[in-house]
Amino acid sequence: MAHAYRTSTRVEAPADVVWQVLSDVERMPTWTGSMTSVTILGAETTIAVGSRVELTQPGLPPAVWEVDSLTEPSGFSWSSSTPGVRSGVAHRIAPVSDVACELTLAVAQSGMLAGLTNLALGSRARELVDAELADLKAEAERRALEKG
Repeated sequence: MAHAYRTSTRVEAPADVVWQVLSDVERMPTWTGSMTSVTILGAETTIAVGSRVELTQPGLPPAVWEVDSLTEPSGFSWSSSTPGVRSGVAHRIAPVSDVACELTLAVAQSGMLAGLTNLALGSRARELVDAELADLKAEAERRALEKG
């Protein structure tokens, strides 16, 4: 059984500004409390399909995520697997004008233990997704104002 959560917001910043904030994953802890540390594993300095990224988030066990898809400046998705559970997160940016976009974050879990994982950690995971969305919106809007 799959468990999913999706949330969206309008961001008063161009899609390329939102992409610049979002795609610089190692800097996420500087603008959101939903990430304690983010480290790209290997020699890469930016994410690409196949990149592996170690994430530490408050209240969740550390995990290694692999970038499954990436379309600049529309977003990316990554996934992580543990025995019995596969988790995936999608980050989508859809322009609504030259100066605004719709930002969507979606998380899904599947596998034999997805129900138990959702029961144990689901509310915390949803809180972190909501915090990341709000913090990403605030950071992108701040940067758009700085650019003038």
